Amino acid sequence: MTTQVAGYAQLDMQNILKRLEQRGLQAKYVRARALPAWWDAELENDPTVVAEAAGYIAKRLGLDIASVFTPDANIAFKGQTQPKFKKRQNTDEQSLEVAQGLALRVAEIVQYATPLAYEPPNLSAAEIRQRLLVEDAAVSLGNLLSFCSSVGIPVVHYADLPQGIKKVDGLVACFNGQPVIVICCAKRSYAWLAFILAHELGHILCGHVTEQVFVDENIAEEEQDAEETEANEFAATLLLGQLKGYNWQKLPHCGTLVSQAKRLASQHQVDPGTVCLNYAWQTQDWITGMAALKKFEKDANAPALINTYLAQHLDWARLDRDSRDYLRLVTGA
Repeated sequence: MTTQVAGYAQLDMQNILKRLEQRGLQAKYVRARALPAWWDAELENDPTVVAEAAGYIAKRLGLDIASVFTPDANIAFKGQTQPKFKKRQNTDEQSLEVAQGLALRVAEIVQYATPLAYEPPNLSAAEIRQRLLVEDAAVSLGNLLSFCSSVGIPVVHYADLPQGIKKVDGLVACFNGQPVIVICCAKRSYAWLAFILAHELGHILCGHVTEQVFVDENIAEEEQDAEETEANEFAATLLLGQLKGYNWQKLPHCGTLVSQAKRLASQHQVDPGTVCLNYAWQTQDWITGMAALKKFEKDANAPALINTYLAQHLDWARLDRDSRDYLRLVTGA
C-alpha cells in the first residue's frame, strides 16, 4: 500500500524491502534484524505503522532516513567521515561499504553507552606489554580487553552481516572524540582476535585515527603501506615482545610446533597460540600452524569473550530500549 508521510510519497514496505535488497540487505535479514518485535506483515496496510517501521529500519541499520523514505532513492548509510580502507589490491571499496555501515551503527551505540571517557595512554607497545605482564604470564585477548577498557576504548565483536556481503577483519571509528574498535572477524580463536585487536589498537595509539574511519579488510592479505606496517609492528611488539616474531623454518608436523610453542611461551612470556600464529604467518604453513593452535584453544569462543566483557562494562541505562534490544540481538551481549 502507498503511504504518504511528511512529504514523502509512494512509500510502502515492499518498495523499501526491494531497495534494501538492491543495497545488499536481503529482506530476510531486514525482517530478522531491523524490524521491531511487534511487526507483522498484516500491518503493511496501515500507513502510520509502515512509516514507524521504516524509522526502525533506518535507525537500527544506520541508514540515511531520507533515502529510506524516498521511494525512488537509492538506500544510503548515514554520512560519515570518508573512511580509509585497508584492503586487498583487487577489492572494490564499494563492496566493503555495507559491512562498514552496519558496523559503524553498532560502534555508535557502543560509544554512547560507554561510561568512561577516552584518555590517551601515551604508552608504547613495549610499555603496555610490560604493564600487562606484571600480573599475567602473557599478553592475551583478555588482558588487552581490560587495558582498552581502562583507557576508554570500548571493543565490540560484530559479525552479524547479511549473507553474501564482503567481510572485513575489523575497523576503528571515532564518535565524539572516543575511538571504538569493532572486530568483525568470525574466527573463534583467542590468539587470532587478539592480534586483530592489537593491530587496531596500534592504529589508534600510533595516531592514524582521529575522526577518520579505518577499515581493515584482511590484515594478513591487504596491501601494506606505512600505516599498516606500523600497526603490525605495534601488534607484534605488544604480543611477542619483538617486531618480527621468531625466525622460523617449516616444521615437519604439528607436534613439533606445539612443543616449540610451549618452550617459547615459557621463555618469553608469550601466549602459545600467538606463537603458532606467528609461525603460520612467517612460513605460510597455515595447515601446521592452525592444527597446533587448536591444541591450545580446544573450545575457544573469542567473540563471546569480547562481548561478555563489553556487556559487563557498558552503561545500558544510557540507551533507549530499541538500541539496547538491537545491540543485544546482533552481538549477543
